[in-house]
Amino acid sequence: MPNVEVQGLSKGFGENKVLKDISFKVGAGEYVIVLGPSGCGKTTLLKTMAGLYEPGAGRVLVGGEDVTDLQPEERRIGFFFQHYHLFPHLTVAENVGYSMRVRGMDEGMIQEEVEEKLRLVGLTGWGGHLPHELSGGMQQRTALARVLASGYKLLLLDEPLNALDAKIASMLRTELKSMAKRLGMTVLHVTPNQAEAMELSDKILLLNDGRVVQYDTDVECYLRPKTTFAAHFIGESNFLKAEKVDSHTVRCKGALFQVKVEVPEDRVILAIRPEKIRFGHHERNTLEGVVEAVSFLGATTRYEISRKGGTIVVETSKQPQIKPEDRISLYIPPEDILVFPASEPLDDDITVL
Repeated sequence: MPNVEVQGLSKGFGENKVLKDISFKVGAGEYVIVLGPSGCGKTTLLKTMAGLYEPGAGRVLVGGEDVTDLQPEERRIGFFFQHYHLFPHLTVAENVGYSMRVRGMDEGMIQEEVEEKLRLVGLTGWGGHLPHELSGGMQQRTALARVLASGYKLLLLDEPLNALDAKIASMLRTELKSMAKRLGMTVLHVTPNQAEAMELSDKILLLNDGRVVQYDTDVECYLRPKTTFAAHFIGESNFLKAEKVDSHTVRCKGALFQVKVEVPEDRVILAIRPEKIRFGHHERNTLEGVVEAVSFLGATTRYEISRKGGTIVVETSKQPQIKPEDRISLYIPPEDILVFPASEPLDDDITVL
């Protein structure tokens, strides 16, 4: 199983700089999710690694070999395209088995592999059909089966589950990672889906505006995001303005808040996950508000708490007997408060109270 190293990769189209000095390493056998908003460079990164785009700068190393100047077919990388690119004149089984025939594999082995991959993606019995006879989701599963049958140990998957219904996508998420581990594959998997990222990843490569924002485990990305963008994009956060009182105390909305981390500068932004907020009054770390809305979500209940200047979201599994228009107190434990410099640029989607 190969490791992968990307060194200072940049790519532009005319004046549009899509990738900006991207560097990271993927260990052999790791399953890395490439996550980020639309237009951040996820697909361009994979296509540049695969050799479909020539980089403006930087290198790509696979298994210690510099493949930057090799043709795509020489890199031995399996690539799943968003736009499936199935051979229209070949059956589903022939599409899936194509790369194996090119490699000269025994027909008996090809048939076994094709049947196994079609079973994996839920297309047992569809091998004799042509692509135009399939739904869009079935075509996508055929393309996924084809790349899984490529025999390559490095797979680049560009939103492989995006057109599938929820039940099949959930099944394939589980199967994909277990199969990759079983077969010793190294995988980079692009998705805009946070739940998919958290379920599949050994690590998450979070991109924004063509740059790496954070590259870490899902736990680290969620519990210890490095920027307000990471705190906003992975999961959900409430953002509050605050002012430094001392190295571990801030003033927020007229109340004093103790924090575990060191306060970096005079003006900061606090980020608090909705599930970390508790109902109740304490001497510090407490805000007052009025319940605006209550939404039962099954395992949890979501509360929208109105304050002057905006809304704070609370989510809890304890389902306290709180109803709209109740006035309540919110307690935020010091260890659950993330602190960021106010001088850090803010994404347009972030609302700060």
